[in-house]
Amino acid sequence: MAKMATRSSRLKDPENDSPPKSQDLLKNPSMELCRFTDPEIEQIRHCFPEGTVFRAFDSSIKSDCKSDTWVSFPDAPFQIGFSYPFPAFTQSFFTLTGLCYIQAMLMLWRVLYTLEQIINNKGIDLSLTELNNLYNLVRHGSHRFLFKAKPQHPHPLLKVTKNDTNWRNQFCFVRRDSIPNGNHLPKKWNLKAVSLTTLTDTLATPERLAAFCALDSTVRIYHPRIKDLEEASSASYTMSSAAKSSSKSTYRFGMGDIEGIISPKSIKKELAAGQSQPEFKGTLTRAKAGNKRKKPNEPSCDAPHIEQRIHDFISEVRITDPQFCNLSKDH
Repeated sequence: MAKMATRSSRLKDPENDSPPKSQDLLKNPSMELCRFTDPEIEQIRHCFPEGTVFRAFDSSIKSDCKSDTWVSFPDAPFQIGFSYPFPAFTQSFFTLTGLCYIQAMLMLWRVLYTLEQIINNKGIDLSLTELNNLYNLVRHGSHRFLFKAKPQHPHPLLKVTKNDTNWRNQFCFVRRDSIPNGNHLPKKWNLKAVSLTTLTDTLATPERLAAFCALDSTVRIYHPRIKDLEEASSASYTMSSAAKSSSKSTYRFGMGDIEGIISPKSIKKELAAGQSQPEFKGTLTRAKAGNKRKKPNEPSCDAPHIEQRIHDFISEVRITDPQFCNLSKDH
């Protein structure tokens, strides 16, 4: 039987465990405390190989923590469609730059994911050399990095720069020895100047770039496999708000409702909409024997008239029905 992904407990960690420790690299550490809980980890564990061990949720852990035992993974790449181990093109980028996965801004992950889709679906064998011709790798914020388009290619890929909030505190720690190549992944953030300019063009570079630029804009656009967290949260909030509005709109049935039901105006509106004329069996308009149908040109009755007719009907029943009279005397 295959071993499924498991969760480690802080109390059961082995003696040689190296707990995550902050490197004090964050400008706003309070904004980057871990908020990715165990139930949320369960939603992405299928993106990791069987037997992967996740560290138990700890709200005091920061995203810049280092450890010999644990390695940090942001939730962002798995929300847009990645699985670990990452594809060759994406992993070669991190191997060359020496960046930790958590150092990559969301925009960087979107670029890599879109290029992976083009490589797989369009048969263009892109490499880091072509990536270097399309983007500059620039530092942003607390020792993090993103791509900036080269002047000659102002918009190589579309819809990759969408802002997303709270992605920095959506991360988890995975035990290094439970995943492929885990022991070789960086243990500290790379604080050195990172660049792809050391790469030189090959004979295939011009042809690959030409094939890429010839792609239709609908292909060079970011299409996530899974909706971003922000959009999913917004949809959930909208559904919740709609449910609350629906519950607030409920009200008791009153005389105004009766007026709306038997009003000739409402009947005319239904007929105009192509609906069949409803049957009014047992309605108040026929409560008294001998009542005639109201002519269309007569004004619609209002609530006071209806109340008066109900009162007349009850009075008539009291006079003509002995059982009702006896019941009234008893009470």
